[in-house]
Amino acid sequence: MKRLLVAGAQGGIGAACVNAARAAGAQVFEADRDTYDVTVSAGADAAVARAAEALNGLDCIVHAVGMSGRRLGDGPVDECSDEAWHEVHRVDLDSVFYLLRAGLRQLSGSGGSIVVIGSALASTLDEDFLTAAYASAKGALVPLVRSAAFTGAPKGVRVNIVAAGLVDTPMAARAMTDPAIQDRMPRLMPLGARACSPDEIADTALWLLSDASSRTTGAVVPVDGGWHLR
Repeated sequence: MKRLLVAGAQGGIGAACVNAARAAGAQVFEADRDTYDVTVSAGADAAVARAAEALNGLDCIVHAVGMSGRRLGDGPVDECSDEAWHEVHRVDLDSVFYLLRAGLRQLSGSGGSIVVIGSALASTLDEDFLTAAYASAKGALVPLVRSAAFTGAPKGVRVNIVAAGLVDTPMAARAMTDPAIQDRMPRLMPLGARACSPDEIADTALWLLSDASSRTTGAVVPVDGGWHLR
């Protein structure tokens, strides 16, 4: 890992990826909605092109863009609002497609690694986390990333997902401050009975970007304290 683009660089997980990569000696190009809006095709294309120009090439990409739609009405299927459904899919799914497409076009020929930050909610259900828009958007990342990995493999491009559990970031403030959810942590995340830190997600992302994972592609790597075992 030498030259890295981080989309969503100002978020909790994105910022942790930026800091960890720089500490490991990487050159990092930061993109966020204030600079490059990857939820639209042109923004994703521009972010990749500008990163490659600024860094004199590109080796790796992290997609750490995401949102919770609860304030817009995300919830169980029979309660989820139209606004939440469309906005969450635009931010959490469309942006991945656009960045993967631009990333594959850039890295094909030179090779590289792309990591998408996903969620344990893509494959698990829980009464406190019934979010139809968010869960379906994160769930759709799995076939999308596998398809990108299949396309990229002959060209030397690896694509993987880090499936995060509850992470102590501002986006998770509701769960982090809800006493009832905190009391359930030993059952939700039995490995340590606590939320993950952004640094723990970043450490796994960096492993997937590095040569240490050179034979890994199309994988969903859980970093969720055991949530997926439920």
